[in-house]
Amino acid sequence: MINTKPNTYSKFIFSLVILLGLYGCSKKESFTFEKQNFAVDQWVDCNTVDCASLEVNLLKVVVDSQISENINAEIEKVACAVLNIGENDPGGSMKEAIQQFNTSYQEISTEFPDEIVPYEANIDCELGFQCESLISVVMDSYIFTGGAHGYGSISYININPKTGKRIPNKELFKNYTEFEAYAERVFRSTYEILESESINSTGFFFEDEKFALPENIGLTDNEVILYYNPYEISAYAQGPVELKLNKEEVVSFFAVKIE
Repeated sequence: MINTKPNTYSKFIFSLVILLGLYGCSKKESFTFEKQNFAVDQWVDCNTVDCASLEVNLLKVVVDSQISENINAEIEKVACAVLNIGENDPGGSMKEAIQQFNTSYQEISTEFPDEIVPYEANIDCELGFQCESLISVVMDSYIFTGGAHGYGSISYININPKTGKRIPNKELFKNYTEFEAYAERVFRSTYEILESESINSTGFFFEDEKFALPENIGLTDNEVILYYNPYEISAYAQGPVELKLNKEEVVSFFAVKIE
């Protein structure tokens, strides 16, 4: 599991080329990614003005094609949403998202110069899993915009490698409701919640006392991961809730190949 606490990234801009193998799938397709770095000082002279502390490292397909552009756009879109702390939608542009994040910090620091602590944003990507039917990217982020603590979260981005478009969670499964019922049985067993008891009886706060799958569902070579970020079903102090399912035991639920 990737740590959701703030990470210390290198201050040097680097490119890390990763050849992505096909884990257990037919070896017909392969994508070459590089780690692309974004920082505030690419667009703002931070020697003359106070800037937020920000570093973003995203996976980017280096081969020029429409599918590659789609994959890169889907990854950037999620990173932009993480940085979007105001009412303005930065769209899919990292430049706009970073500039808006930095501008928000500068505006608040101008208004409260003696009180504000510099905003911080760290985002990093890794490949969770890939086969000819699915690419699963995991994005680890930490955002601090004042207050008692920052917020660390994990985002899983599941992409169709034939189109480069993101696959909605419900389209991952043959029958979403059946998989949800299976996951609830595993969840109750893991956290020792009897079927006769409310799903919230041990301190969780699922909406309407009803179990629900998380927003983030990811894959590794051997597991399907159900990841609830802080506040999703539990208090911040309890941290994220992660349920790992053996891939062999749930493969039949999936509408796409995951082996």
